Amino acid sequence: MSAYLDAMRRYATFSGRSTRKEFWYYHLVLLGLAIGGLIIDVAIAGPREPQPLVSALIVMGHYIPSLAVIVRRLHDLGKSGWLVLTCLIPLVGIVAFIVIGSTPSKHGATDFPESSDQRPAPPSPPSGSDQQIDRIEKLAALRSSGAITAEEFETMKAGILGHGQFAGEPRTAPSHMEKPL
Repeated sequence: MSAYLDAMRRYATFSGRSTRKEFWYYHLVLLGLAIGGLIIDVAIAGPREPQPLVSALIVMGHYIPSLAVIVRRLHDLGKSGWLVLTCLIPLVGIVAFIVIGSTPSKHGATDFPESSDQRPAPPSPPSGSDQQIDRIEKLAALRSSGAITAEEFETMKAGILGHGQFAGEPRTAPSHMEKPL
């Protein structure tokens, strides 16, 4: 449902990308809404001559966001959004729709960069502070397991953080006056 809501938030946004999940969930919810509208139409006018009032309003209200989702999905495949016109060709459009929805995403450099509001960026390599945190966490695990003492932990942690008198010089164990870090 969140994929549908995300697509509706970007009602007429034809730039950026949409994932397969967003593409299929959006269209699945739209199909459910259209069937629900058809059921309401039959309940109002009777089964012999239903007037497609409610279902037509639902489909018309979703026409632009449907095109936008398909265009963004084409961008996710590294293709031009103008290929959405193939979905309007009878019979060919059904096949094109299924192919567009089923093809895996093309990651990496394309003419259609990802927007921050669509999908999280791939993880970046750890920065210096991330590496320091990882090393300190490993030291803490060693201290917990008893492989190193608390003094050794503090000395090595100070070396990682660079709290010695000179850069890279490990600090001696804290005195009774100092608080451990």
